[in-house]
Amino acid sequence: MDEVLIRLETLERKLDRLLESSSPESDWVDSKEFCRLVGLADTKALVYQMSKGIPGGDAVRNIGTARRPRYRFHRTKAVNQFLNRWDSTSSRRRSN
Repeated sequence: MDEVLIRLETLERKLDRLLESSSPESDWVDSKEFCRLVGLADTKALVYQMSKGIPGGDAVRNIGTARRPRYRFHRTKAVNQFLNRWDSTSSRRRSN
């Protein structure tokens, strides 16, 4: 009986690790990690970019409140939006 319980506990730990590694929350990073990924100096620069709408849409989540926002950024979508802003600004400059 004890052997069965030990095996069940081992199996449960393995399942927990598997579920944690495949959870969708692992794709979401906080503002400090996002700044590190895209090369921004600090979160003030990130707030400036967010006021321009980059990144936005489904790449950003507010898990805080309206008074105290705590943003999470999708690891791939937000980085792609942030890096693609250079393409859009450079094409606007060429057309002027």
